Order: sequence, then C-alpha cells, then structure tokens
Amino acid sequence: MIKKLQYALFAAVVFYAITMPFRELFRVMEVTEMRPASALPPVFGLIFGIPGAFGCAVGNLVADLVSGYSPFLCVLGFVAQFIYGVFPFWVWKLMKWPGAGIGEIFRFNNVKSVLRYIVVIFMNAALDAVMFGLLMLGFHISPFFSSATLMVFHNNFLFSIALGIPIIVFTGVKKLNARQLGISLNERFVLIFLMLGVITAGLIGIFAYTELSRSIADPLAMWNRVYLYISADLFIFFFITVFFLWYSEKNITVPIELIADIAGSYISGGKGKKDSAGIAVRCESLCKNRNETGTLAAAFREMVIELDEYIDNLTAVTAEKERISAELDIAAKIQASMLPCTFPAFLGRYEFDIYASMLPAKEVGGDFYDFFLLDKNTLVVVMADVSGKGVPAALFMVIAKTLIKNNAQSGKSPKEVFETVNNILCENNDANMFVTAVLGYLDISKGNFSFVNAGHNPPLLRAGGRFEWLKTKPDFILAGNENTIYKQHEVTLHTGDELFLYTDGVTEAVNKENSLFSDQRLLETVNNHPDLPLREFTESIKREIDKFAHGAEQYDDITMLVLRYKGVVTSEFFIEAKLENMGAVLDFINGRITDCPPKIRNQIGIAVDEIFSNIARYAYHPETGGVLVSVAVNDDITIEFEDGGTAYDPLAKNAPDISLAVDEREIGGLGIFMAKNIMDSMEYRREGGKNILKIKKKY
Repeated sequence: MIKKLQYALFAAVVFYAITMPFRELFRVMEVTEMRPASALPPVFGLIFGIPGAFGCAVGNLVADLVSGYSPFLCVLGFVAQFIYGVFPFWVWKLMKWPGAGIGEIFRFNNVKSVLRYIVVIFMNAALDAVMFGLLMLGFHISPFFSSATLMVFHNNFLFSIALGIPIIVFTGVKKLNARQLGISLNERFVLIFLMLGVITAGLIGIFAYTELSRSIADPLAMWNRVYLYISADLFIFFFITVFFLWYSEKNITVPIELIADIAGSYISGGKGKKDSAGIAVRCESLCKNRNETGTLAAAFREMVIELDEYIDNLTAVTAEKERISAELDIAAKIQASMLPCTFPAFLGRYEFDIYASMLPAKEVGGDFYDFFLLDKNTLVVVMADVSGKGVPAALFMVIAKTLIKNNAQSGKSPKEVFETVNNILCENNDANMFVTAVLGYLDISKGNFSFVNAGHNPPLLRAGGRFEWLKTKPDFILAGNENTIYKQHEVTLHTGDELFLYTDGVTEAVNKENSLFSDQRLLETVNNHPDLPLREFTESIKREIDKFAHGAEQYDDITMLVLRYKGVVTSEFFIEAKLENMGAVLDFINGRITDCPPKIRNQIGIAVDEIFSNIARYAYHPETGGVLVSVAVNDDITIEFEDGGTAYDPLAKNAPDISLAVDEREIGGLGIFMAKNIMDSMEYRREGGKNILKIKKKY
C-alpha cells in the first residue's frame, strides 16, 4: 500500500509540475492549453497501474483549483483525467497483454507491442476528446464537435507518442538492468526506430510551430495545424517503420534470436546427453526461410547431428580414459605410500639427517628410494631405477623394493642382498626388465658406509667442503644375469659429510635443444648450494633442472636422496656457577634436546637444577673459573658438568632414608637422590683438579 501511495504522489507531483507552466504560456482557450502533460496519465497508468492514473487525476485537480476553475468543473475534470489515465491499463489487462502494472516491465519488443500501444493510445485520445466535447457542450463553451475537440485529440495522441514512448522505454530499460535481463536484438531494432520517429516528430513540431505562430493568430487553429503536420509525419514514418520492423522481425532479427537461443540451450545443456532431435525440430521451421538465416539454421542443425555422433564416440573413449586415469591415480598413491615420505624421518636421531623425493614422469614411475634402520646403529639407504616407464616399471619397482628390504632385514650384507635379489629377479623375467641400484649401510656410531653399486649412477660425496664422485666401478645391473657377483665398497663419513644419490632422470634431463643436463652440470649445481637444509638442497637442484629444461617435457623420473652425517653431536656452554645463571643453563640444554618428549625434558630439567645448584653452593670459587656444560645427543642424552672448584662428590653422601619422618632425617641429599633416581645413570670423577659429573637419559 505504501508503495502504491508513493507512485500516486509521484505521478501527481510530476503532472502538476509539467501542467502549470504550459497553462500559463500556451493557453489556447479558457479551459485548455497545449498540454505535454497529457502523455502522463496513460503512460503512468500503464507503468504504475491505477495509482499512476489516480495520481495524474489528483495533479490535474490541484492545477484546476489553482487556476480558478469552478469546483464542479474541477470534479468533472478529475473524473475525466482518471478515466483517461486508467483506460489503457484496463484494456491491457482485459486483453491479457504482458507489461502493464506495478512490478511489470512494459516493453516494445516486437511489432505487435508497438501496434497495440498506438491503437490503444488512439482509442484513449478519442475517448478523452469525446469527454472533453461533452464537457464543452454541457457548459455551453463550444459545440461537441469543434476545433477544440480536435485539438484535444491531437494533443493527447501526439504527446502520448512523442513523450510517452521515451518514458516507457526509459523505465523499461531501467527495470531490465535492475533485474539483470538483456534486451533482445529485435527489441533494439524496435526501440531505435521508435526513438527516431519521436525525434523526427519533435523536430517537425518545433519547425511547424516556429513558422505557423508567425502567420496564424488564432492559437487553436495554429496548434491544430502544427498537430496535423506532426500527425502526418508520424503516420508516414510509423507506417514505413512498422512495415520494415515486421519484415526484419520475420526474416532477420527473430530468426537470429531463435538460432542464438537454440545454440545457447545446446551449450548450456552441460556435459550430459544433448537433445539433438529436439534441436533439429526447432531448426526445421527456420530452414524454410530462403535467406541467410535459413542457411545458418540448416548448417547448425547438421552440425548438431554430427556433433552428437562425435560426442557419443568421445564419451565412450573418455569414460575408458577416466577409468584408466582413476586406476593410475590409485596406483600412484599406492606407489607414493610405499616410499618413506615423512620428514624428519627419525625423530630423536641427531647423528644424521636424511631427505628424499621422487617425481615420476608419468602417473606412476619406475624409480624408487628407501631408507630404514636395521638396528639402532645401522641405517640402510637404497636408490634404484627400473628400466622403462609407466605401469610395467612401477610393478617391477614394487617387486624389487620389497625384495631388497626383506633381504636386508634378514641380516645380509649389501653384497649378499644384491646377489640374492638379482637371482630372484632373473627368474621368469620374460619382459627382460632390469634394475640399476645403489644399496648402502651406514654404521651410525663410526661413520663407516658400506655400499654396492649395481650399474647405477655414481654417488656424490661431500667431504672437506666440495662434492666429488665416489669413483668405484659399478657392477652389473640387477635382473641381468644370474649368479652375478657384486663387490662391496666402503667409505668413512665424518661429521658434516653429505652423500647424494640420484637417478639418471637428473643428469639426462633435456631442454628444447635436446641437450642433456649432464654429470658436469649436476656437479656444479650441488657445489653451488652448500650447507642448505636437505629439503631446500634437493629443491634447488630441481629448480636448476627446470631452468635448464625451459619448459621441455620431463621424459624420465627424477629421484634424489641426500644423507648428512652429523656423528655424535656435542655442544658446550661455559658460564659462572651462580644461582642466577640457572635459567641460562636450562635454556642451553633445552635448546639441544628440542625433539625430546616433554616428560623426559622435565626430568632432565629437575636433575640439572639440582646439580648446578650444588656446584654453585658447595664447589664453586670465582678464582677457579666457571662451569663447562656439555650436551651430547645419540641413542641417549649425555650431559656433563666440569668445574675447577673445591673437590665435591655429590654421590659420596649417603642416600637419605625416606622411610623416616621428615624431622628424623639428616638434612640434605634428597635433591641429588631424586636426580639420581630419575636419570638412567650418574657418574662423578675428579680429574686434572676438576670435578666432572656426568648424567645420562635414554629417550
């Protein structure tokens, strides 16, 4: 209701604002004038419905009262204006034509809508002229049929065309944009020609008024002549326009819209089965046109039929490819799950660091790596490359990897593992596949690395600052010949040394000129990126390969493994043995055992607190220097305290009898007793004039 009142008020204000200036400037006779506002009642009636017509009637009533018309004449004028405004709306609703009323979109989207508007406006102008004639006759102002009646008809009809059409077009386009609806090709043609007609009518009216106002003194006769010129122009223009629009609608615009709609429906049908038969039927009627649109429709129909057959074939092929792709995806996940890919790989092991990656050239690959602990002191590493690519290589890779690991875990040496695996792989190897591989055992405590190379790329060892090749002659491939004898080699790794294993996908990567990445370029690359974290080290090599390939396709799997030997890690910290330095000592120790479980870290903290406090209280003297705290992380955590103070053996004191009551025990000794019990071992010795206390804790 509020919106309807707003529409009525808007119509009343606009009608009044347009009426009053023309009533003063272009008065024709006492009860009428040249009235552009006459376009508003039917237009607002069509756009806003009854509220629009009622608002215009109210605006006319106020204007009549302000102009000094008699109350009775004002009331009759109100009724006439309301009927004049609401008549087109009633006709539109009675005929069930779309577009009239609040919330609707009045559109000139075809020739029919234009003709409907012209006919209804003509009827409405005639109806208003009849009411005006009766009003003039009733008040004895003029006869029923007079030049004044004719002027009212012309005024209402022409302004409803000249002003009404632009108003309807503007509001319609605005509503279409608000609802994100488009304007069709045919509607654009109609609107363009309608606006051209309105512009020409306006120009004719201006020229006619300019000329006739000089020669005809009677305003009524002058305006009737002006309206006659405008009517003649509109009749001729709209007759030609309607004929042209009818022709274009039948042969050009509407057929193109239908073809576009058919094509849009076909495209928006998704990836499912298209209704090609239905589309062919829709195109059939358009094919009858003996012009370009008929040819286009026929071509589209044939294209749809042929495309439908192609899609049927493609769907079958795609379904098969998707099935294979899904199976390959599962195979790739299975293969990836077989390779250790969680890093850090061995939490709590600080003697070495290891990282590996495998990037297959296809969904699945033939390269593989492996690493695992045989026992607490032996790390096994494997790098291998199966001949070929894809699924066959991946299947052979699974067999080879499983055999190597099982035989290594059975207690065999690297040499014995390869000799056993080689004979097994040679059995029933009708596909003549083979494997190149490197298998190595690292003695973690000593750094001895024993390895066997079965036809694989030589490893790289960084000892003393630069990577160099491990120059050992490779033995024959696995699965090549039965009873092959493999030679075992050994090299000693020292703290900070790194071992780099890889497959030929690294050195044989090619660029667009088919040049190889090469062994020499690999050697330069690894030496250009020293001391990086292992993951970043392998990633930097991969970036160099990608940079070299410069977009060339990867033809082989790229697999890398890097092992950094740290040995037994010992850290030292020298500080004055003062109680206020306890926090710094604990921070130093906790910083070296970050991977230690929280429970064990707390136990170590309690023991360190007690030991450092004893040194500060009982053994330390400023002139003897501070305390050297060292931490070594291996299978266990070893912490050693060394000070040059007074000889003090905390273990010499008898353990307190905790079965006695607190007030019955000797003072002291409880802290050391507690520290000794929560640690796995505690040792004291006096050496070189220094106190040395060592504690150990496994984790």
